[in-house]
Amino acid sequence: MQTRINLINASAGASRVALDICDHPVFQALPPDVQSTAQTHSLLETLPTGRILPESGSLSFILSGVLGLFPNSDGVCVATVVAGSVHGWDQAFAPDNHPPGVRALIDTTLCRVPASQVVGGLGREWLTRLVARQSSGRFNEIAAEAACNASHLVQERLAKWLVRLHCGGNGAPLHLTQGDFGAMLGVQRTSINAAAGRLQALGLVRFGRGRVQILDLAGLRSASCCLDGVKGEIPKPRLSSSPGAERRSAWPARPLQDTAA
Repeated sequence: MQTRINLINASAGASRVALDICDHPVFQALPPDVQSTAQTHSLLETLPTGRILPESGSLSFILSGVLGLFPNSDGVCVATVVAGSVHGWDQAFAPDNHPPGVRALIDTTLCRVPASQVVGGLGREWLTRLVARQSSGRFNEIAAEAACNASHLVQERLAKWLVRLHCGGNGAPLHLTQGDFGAMLGVQRTSINAAAGRLQALGLVRFGRGRVQILDLAGLRSASCCLDGVKGEIPKPRLSSSPGAERRSAWPARPLQDTAA
């Protein structure tokens, strides 16, 4: 499970601002004593495109980039974990369950914190309520993704994934080949080649030498399938890079509600 709250875009300028766990809004929503413990045990790292996230019993606070979930190791990505998200809540709740494979779809910077350091401070009762509250929405999203894979054209699905990666990665460059997209969508590279050619002919995107350039984001949204709301207005991830960013000292009455699968 991931928990997502919008971040302020750190990539608006020519150079990116260095980020750490203190800039993550989910971290900022934690009680001060849990913040202190998490910060002490946090590990900042960057996963290059294609790198697998190790199974380490940690919560991953995503600062930039996009991770993909591959539950059956069959090459089909069923969900994304974007900047402003925390991946690993459900594994912290049930560590004996087999987790999905997770790898970076684009270069991804994250802070890993041992789950026990956070769960111990929050209490398992809180975590149980969080997982139970989000289960229904999560299953609906997985079902919608399965329906999309079964019924939508490759061109529509490719457009959807381009929007996901562009917005989830704060507009970061997409250094991906058509083979990479074929692996994400679970289709032959020739199908991706044909779909990419049609999107490129429409002036929406440009593919070349392992690099993807988004030319018309609004048009790409319109060309995508809409089961997961991609055609709707997608808020740009907002990442707070200010060292003095406002911290929440009081635990919110309804914490961490905006989640995705």
